[in-house]
Amino acid sequence: MASIEIVDLAGTRLEGDWDAYVASRPDASCYHALVWREILSQSFGHRPHYLAARSGGAIVGVLPLFEMKSWLFGHYLVSLPFVNYGGIVADGPEAEAALAEAAMRLAARLGVGHIELRQVSQPGLGDGKGWQVRHHKAALVVPVEADPERHWTALSSRLRGKVRKAERSGAVFSRTGMEGLDRFYRVFAKNMRDLGTPVHRQRFFRTILERVPGAEILLVELGGLPVATALAIPSRDTIELPWIASDYDVSSYYVNEFLYWNAIEMACGAGVRRLDLGRSSIGAGTYTFKLQWKPDVVPLSWCYWLPAGGELPELAPSNPKYALAITCWKKLPVPIANGLGPHIVRNIP
Repeated sequence: MASIEIVDLAGTRLEGDWDAYVASRPDASCYHALVWREILSQSFGHRPHYLAARSGGAIVGVLPLFEMKSWLFGHYLVSLPFVNYGGIVADGPEAEAALAEAAMRLAARLGVGHIELRQVSQPGLGDGKGWQVRHHKAALVVPVEADPERHWTALSSRLRGKVRKAERSGAVFSRTGMEGLDRFYRVFAKNMRDLGTPVHRQRFFRTILERVPGAEILLVELGGLPVATALAIPSRDTIELPWIASDYDVSSYYVNEFLYWNAIEMACGAGVRRLDLGRSSIGAGTYTFKLQWKPDVVPLSWCYWLPAGGELPELAPSNPKYALAITCWKKLPVPIANGLGPHIVRNIP
């Protein structure tokens, strides 16, 4: 390979080349496309730093980064915040290392406390010191069969019974678009409050539905009320469910199980090869729940660069320092949590 140069996409005319490169790479996620730079910038106001590796006039690697800065959670670079995937995509180890080195130089110039790359597989990070890799999260991805009956018979009889109970109770599944956003957000916001987690603005999900072709809302209603929901994003041979929520008050009707089963049926009918149930922390309750649906477990490689003496960040609900805040948040009325949450969560990637 000829010598590699790194350019910041800002101020160049390489946007078309960037998206063409991402579209050509089977290991790139949908989030590497520039539409997500616009979605995340408009929704959260953070500054993007999109680095491209070029050789012989052609792009041979990309690294999309966002700079996040707050007095509460610190100053850092993330690829990519608020979504499941990001990090370096490149033609080979030389381009990977060049992008990693460029990210380190950017971090030093900006004075950030760390870099976080949300990789599926671990890239070549070169000889630069300060990189650490954690494998604490995994994606759970269901290989989709054309015949949903093959999925159904593979499930435990107990799980099938829960789906049937939801159906007997009158649960109704539907697919909708922007017209279902209010119902989606009602369930999602309440679920986040119940978990003790600040919620995104509804505008974030509106922008996704507006800008991402094929994005739609999956909805379960019981007695005419929304009780479980997901946002579905198609990408190549995959449908991803990055945001899933249900109302714990009606959990005895197994509406969440009903949602997951109908999502599998939907994926079978769509002719895709994979249904991505999203990432979970290994061993967490959501991880165990998703294992019931017979997914492939895809360990993720989250790569961190830290300056000398730096410590790995722990911006997670499992961190004991947030325990009191989470307990208090669960007690807030939903409208108050909805009003305060977006101002906090915009700084939690």
